[in-house]
Amino acid sequence: MSNASKYYNEFYKELALIDAKYNSSKKIEGFVPELHRGMKILDIGCGYGSVSADFIKYGCEVYGMELNMDCLLELEKKGIKVINHDFSTPFQLTQSFDLILLLDVMEHIFDPLGLLEQAASILNDRGMLIVSVPLYFDLVDRIRILFTGKIVSYDNLCYGRTLYSKFRSFNYDHIRFFRPRDLFEMASIVGLSVTKVKYNPINMGRLMRPLTKLFFNSYTASVAPSLIAHSMILQMRK
Repeated sequence: MSNASKYYNEFYKELALIDAKYNSSKKIEGFVPELHRGMKILDIGCGYGSVSADFIKYGCEVYGMELNMDCLLELEKKGIKVINHDFSTPFQLTQSFDLILLLDVMEHIFDPLGLLEQAASILNDRGMLIVSVPLYFDLVDRIRILFTGKIVSYDNLCYGRTLYSKFRSFNYDHIRFFRPRDLFEMASIVGLSVTKVKYNPINMGRLMRPLTKLFFNSYTASVAPSLIAHSMILQMRK
């Protein structure tokens, strides 16, 4: 087992289970093209397939690219065609795809631009690529970094405080940090056009919900994404 395989199998064992629990195809609702029988879909870094497994019922041919062994076993049970691949190495694929998903993957990868380029190279001429990433640095993250020096984003609280407290700068799973403009630039470099984008605003928690609705909402996130948006979803085409 390579160092990358060992890392993604051990470190992400617990995180992948939590991600699967809270993820579904609703995450990219409004971005997915009309699905039809025989449509070829590739979910890169799919985890347990909690997003792309929903597309099988439409007759789509769904492939899941993953390295975690526990995930690979579950993908097969769900009817997803497994591609066991280490993202630090080039793709070894001969087929192309109508829809490719890169959902919350690029922040974990040493060479995200290279990964995006490889994804673009196996996208059909009329195909679509959907990308989602967390954003750095929104207003809350900037304030936290200024006063605490802590790089670990507050959104990792979704894993629970016990697991969140284990994150340090030296073991944080996000190794690449994006601003909105970076994704547009990356798309241009690899020959893709951004055809749709959605900015998800800062989540201030239940206690701050009135403030969130007033100042940190979808409208303000789209007006000032570098300050207000905490994540984004992009639809890309050739």
